[in-house]
Amino acid sequence: MLDFLVIGSQKCGTTWLFDRLKMHPQLYFPVGKEGNHWNHQFYQGKLHQSLYYAAMHGSVVELGQYLCGEITPEYAVMSLEQIQTLQKHYPNVQIFLMVRNPIERAWSAIKMTYRYHQLNLADLNDEQAILAITSGRTAALGQYDQILQTWLSVFDSSQLHLLFFDDLPLNYRDLLSQVCSAVGADDSFFAQIPDALLSRPSLAGAPTLLSTQVYDACLSFYQPSIRFLEAYSQRCLNAWSEPRQVAAALHSL
Repeated sequence: MLDFLVIGSQKCGTTWLFDRLKMHPQLYFPVGKEGNHWNHQFYQGKLHQSLYYAAMHGSVVELGQYLCGEITPEYAVMSLEQIQTLQKHYPNVQIFLMVRNPIERAWSAIKMTYRYHQLNLADLNDEQAILAITSGRTAALGQYDQILQTWLSVFDSSQLHLLFFDDLPLNYRDLLSQVCSAVGADDSFFAQIPDALLSRPSLAGAPTLLSTQVYDACLSFYQPSIRFLEAYSQRCLNAWSEPRQVAAALHSL
């Protein structure tokens, strides 16, 4: 049974969350991380559908003692029709969307792509960086207003939970407790795990910083998304929406 689903977004801490949740004796991920079933494999035919169903319903492992989940960051931008298909099969699934400053999220994704293809990030000029951050799938994965509106048109708001990347450095225990509470797992398990292990990053990104000029140029594109998320979550996101030049000037006073 699919009890919970982490739908993304990419570069928002989903690998860290997967690595921590799979420690929990009540939680199990039958298809591992990034199975891409509901956005891709499901539509490859009956064989893929039956394999997924078998994995989630225990033909290999007895799953009665587990809460089963799946984590695929690309699910965030699934089409309405794909989300409706998921809902028909698992109408009561709990859904988690991890969010991060969308400009920093996009920049992290771009850096990952450059590393993967062994490209030199120094060859990316400001104009190209702005275009990369504000267009295509990279932009879509950070447009939380559109993501939330699409998913909430199918699932009830009580089933959709937000997790903030900003909480990982200091409030990671609260974040794990939030997940456990929503899915019905015992959150006291993580009290046994040392801070040094829970707080350890799962993926160490390169420290290349985004220039202030590029950040500020991208801000207007993402402002609607940031403001929607701020209103929906009732969480202050001024740190995301302030131009870096203004913030730097304020901090120097």
